[in-house]
Amino acid sequence: MELNEHEHERKNKFRNCVEKYEIFFENCFERLGIAISGYPILIMSLCIVINGALMSGFILIKSENDVEVLYTPQNSQSFQDRSFLRHNYPDPTIKDFLPYQLSDFGIGIDDMFILMSGIAEAPSLTTASIEDRIKFMMKKSGVAITITSLTDLLAFTVGATSVFVSIRLFCIYTGVAVFFCYLNQLFVFCPAICLNEKRTEQKRHFLCCVKVKDDKYNSRIHQCLFSGFIPNKRDDVESDLEKYPKWFIIYGFLEPFLGKVFILLMSMAYTGFSIFGAIHQEQGLMLYNLVSEDSYFHKHSHWDEHFFKSEPIIALCIKGDLNYSSPVTQNIITSVLEKAKQNQYIDPTFEINWLESYKNTTNYNASSEEKFVKGLNLLFKKWPMFSNDIIFNKDFSRIVSAKFYLKTENIKSTNAQGSLMLHLRSLSSNAGLSCFFYAPAFIFYEQYVQIWPSTLQTVGVALGVMFVVTIVFMPYPFMVFVVTTTLVSILLGIFGFMYYWGLTLSSITMIHLVMSIGFSVDFSVHICHAFLAVKTEKRDDALKKSFDLVGGPILNAAISSLLGISMLGFSKSYIFQSFGKVMFLVIVFGLFHAAFVLPLILWALFPCYSTKQSKPEHHSVSSQQYLQPDRTLEHYKSIESISSRLGLRHVSCYPNEKLSSEKNVNVPITYTVGDLEVYCYKECRVFFAQNNRACSWDFCDCA
Repeated sequence: MELNEHEHERKNKFRNCVEKYEIFFENCFERLGIAISGYPILIMSLCIVINGALMSGFILIKSENDVEVLYTPQNSQSFQDRSFLRHNYPDPTIKDFLPYQLSDFGIGIDDMFILMSGIAEAPSLTTASIEDRIKFMMKKSGVAITITSLTDLLAFTVGATSVFVSIRLFCIYTGVAVFFCYLNQLFVFCPAICLNEKRTEQKRHFLCCVKVKDDKYNSRIHQCLFSGFIPNKRDDVESDLEKYPKWFIIYGFLEPFLGKVFILLMSMAYTGFSIFGAIHQEQGLMLYNLVSEDSYFHKHSHWDEHFFKSEPIIALCIKGDLNYSSPVTQNIITSVLEKAKQNQYIDPTFEINWLESYKNTTNYNASSEEKFVKGLNLLFKKWPMFSNDIIFNKDFSRIVSAKFYLKTENIKSTNAQGSLMLHLRSLSSNAGLSCFFYAPAFIFYEQYVQIWPSTLQTVGVALGVMFVVTIVFMPYPFMVFVVTTTLVSILLGIFGFMYYWGLTLSSITMIHLVMSIGFSVDFSVHICHAFLAVKTEKRDDALKKSFDLVGGPILNAAISSLLGISMLGFSKSYIFQSFGKVMFLVIVFGLFHAAFVLPLILWALFPCYSTKQSKPEHHSVSSQQYLQPDRTLEHYKSIESISSRLGLRHVSCYPNEKLSSEKNVNVPITYTVGDLEVYCYKECRVFFAQNNRACSWDFCDCA
């Protein structure tokens, strides 16, 4: 019994803490709503001017066209070796090629629909002022769009730490876009909503702003062209595309038992296919995918890939001022080359070795380094093909660097290519002299080695950031766990179904995966936030009301995004095609989880996160007669309790509402006596608007 009391007390403390936390953020956005409703034109104009001033930065934009810089990890050994070779060897085969530019995309459209849903849910202009409606919108929708925008921004901030320059540039660019999109949602779109509210209150036409007569009963076409009316409820502003799809999902899948079973079976099939595809996912980026399918390079590379062998030449590059005439140095070089040729992917019959060729000539003289170098100069006159394999100091008296060449077998597997590079790198590090193996293809082999670790690290850190941000703005551990689990499930589906769509894990698709982290969390957060915002004690009502609240915005955002990326289907560029495919998976899987899987999970586990008090089934006469509530019942908690039972807002939320009548009612509320919680009745007044619709309430004993 004592343990139950402590547990009950702990839950009450947590509930009170969460309520205070929520009130703080809601009050912040209410104050912002007051400012926006008071000065909409000024705020909008100032934001537009700032945006225009920042657009001058277009003049300073620079581009990076070096494909090796874009797609090679900057901390990789191959990138450092490439820099050394470019600095010391005038090799015409190492050049910049294949220009590539990153593309922009539209973001934040779901936040726009969430704001519009918030203003549609606000009390009507017939019972509340414009300021009250804007405050209600910001209170209900401000926290939701802040969570999604902040998670998107932090996801790209994490991606900006990637070792791949292409991913880093993309994430910085897109993170800035997310930040300004959020600011424009608050300081351009919200003031625009406020101005539209002023137009509606004055009964002006939506297009030409002339005053029209109030007409609610003619056709939609007649209302749009010649008349109109002030909406009284949410249904008056929702279109058929918003109403019927969400009703179809609610009554066709979420409520019926067979619908729940169907969702469960689909979720199990989705998980199975995702795991299989993720296990068999391949790595690699083919160079011909970086250019258009109509280019000669694409046709040549594709032809070369399918019909000819892939046998790149690998150079053993030796650095440092060594005594090449010494037998010790020569033996070390020979030993390294022989060990390299023992690898199964190296051709043992091929070797380009100026030192062995020099030894087989009559000019070879190793008695001193000076005579050794002098004999080399005679060798170059006879065989000029070796002239680019040796670098001398300024007075041509010593060798400062040299190269030897091997050739691989026909290797086309990305795993084999990455394994060979790592083996040769290990061999050179234990060679006993300063050297390294290098081939131009190593630049691209690096991503086969680092793409998985880099992807897992970036995705893992981003998931941790999502977890922290979500728990800050939505302090319910269970909900945070649900959002994180949903995000992992969506990412697993994207990884897995990339395999079925022919997409490999590369630096390009990694860009899309980093981007999908932010987008995947949006829909899930909106659904969870809606379940928490719905004031009800029944799980069925919570399911229906929450999806009715955000189902329309989520469906609209998903459909509009799918229409936008559908244009990428006509592109011939692999970059845009892969972007469109991954974004399609992100939106479809995000919608599937938010519209079907997540509501079902929250419905099933409703008691785990519901903080509503259970309604008393029996009210004893003695408690009504002898327990008299004191003035502490007018505290915020009792106001929220009565508001929840009546389904109305307290009159203090709408000080400027227009009232026509009132009615007294008795409402059961929670009352604390010592350590016990009992119930009593409180007499309240319910106020009605001019259309005889209940709009607010107050205590009867308040002045």
